[in-house]
Amino acid sequence: MLAAIVLCAVLLRVSAWARETAIRRKRRGVTQQTFTAQLEQYGFDPVITSATFRYLREVQLVPFPVLPGDDLDKDLGLSPEEIEQTVRDLSIGLRRRYSPGLQPLPLVTVEDLIRLLQASPRVVRSGVA
Repeated sequence: MLAAIVLCAVLLRVSAWARETAIRRKRRGVTQQTFTAQLEQYGFDPVITSATFRYLREVQLVPFPVLPGDDLDKDLGLSPEEIEQTVRDLSIGLRRRYSPGLQPLPLVTVEDLIRLLQASPRVVRSGVA
């Protein structure tokens, strides 16, 4: 019984490694710049798209370049809590109003995340001294 559990665990790891390797190979030319340029053609803010790409790679440690259609859960492996943290952190970093009660649920793709951030109002500080 223990051998079967160990074998299953090893097979799952090998399968995940093979999938990740295939994705990396397929996306070899995708960079932050190409990701941003692709979305900029459709009116997306390059600051938001760049920040999102960087955050997913550097903070959420997605091991391969992300694409707009990637599913945050299934493709990138983010839990609902990690998705919520991503929205919170990027909203703060981009000086956008973080309104968890107003966000459309669920955020499914990277593009959904970018759309939410772009639609969120900018935080404006008053000049009161």
